Amino acid sequence: MTALACMTLSDWGQHGTAMAPQSARIREWLGEEPYLFATASMKQYKDRASLDRSIVDHIAAPPTKLSVVEIQRLDELLPHDVALQRAITVLRPNEEEDCDLVAELVHDGRLQKLFVMVHHEKYAIRVWLDAMGALNLHAGVAAERVNPVLLAAAEAIQREEYNGLKSGRGKDAIVQLVRAFAAHGHPADPELWARAYFAVGGSFRHAATISELVSEVRRGVRHRVKPAYRDDVYDVLLAQSAEEGESEARSDGR
Repeated sequence: MTALACMTLSDWGQHGTAMAPQSARIREWLGEEPYLFATASMKQYKDRASLDRSIVDHIAAPPTKLSVVEIQRLDELLPHDVALQRAITVLRPNEEEDCDLVAELVHDGRLQKLFVMVHHEKYAIRVWLDAMGALNLHAGVAAERVNPVLLAAAEAIQREEYNGLKSGRGKDAIVQLVRAFAAHGHPADPELWARAYFAVGGSFRHAATISELVSEVRRGVRHRVKPAYRDDVYDVLLAQSAEEGESEARSDGR
């Protein structure tokens, strides 16, 4: 299982006052050099004004041993059958393909230790990190685990992905579930639903669609959808999640 940690750019820099102590905190978590960094673009990284380069220089100042590669090269560079035995730092991932690759490497068990510098707290990668239980090195804590009944709803949505989620049964499922859950005290919060979806292994593309639809429900958009579930779908999923929790507890010997 990959050990995950993160920090937002604003928490790292704090208006230019905290880069040194925050970088020291990151180094402590990463462990021994050599360090491996992954950036979205080596062309941009080589620019003298590169923000990623500045981050690397603070975390691993010379003569620290390090290497820098593009995020998309990680798939070909990392072993497929064992976890990389040193920490890797991914710098400000934002493009969908980069974020999906990072998630794939974690889900496939190819990384032992991963730190992600998040460009902005609103970016989808930060929501994914929270869903995966990543340690926020600035706050010193991880986000709360997603409610099991929300995970059950996310799994139900995931089963409708085959024709996409922007329309048809996928859209019907999302809108009906969000409405049903809102009636039981779970707000129509785009981040909450995206986090639940990421927690069950969902992709960044579909997570963006879910966030968009949940935002529309919250704004009061009256979607015309066909019923995808029974009226008591919340109670059904609540009972299902409770049964799964009891089953896991028995298997763990609790």
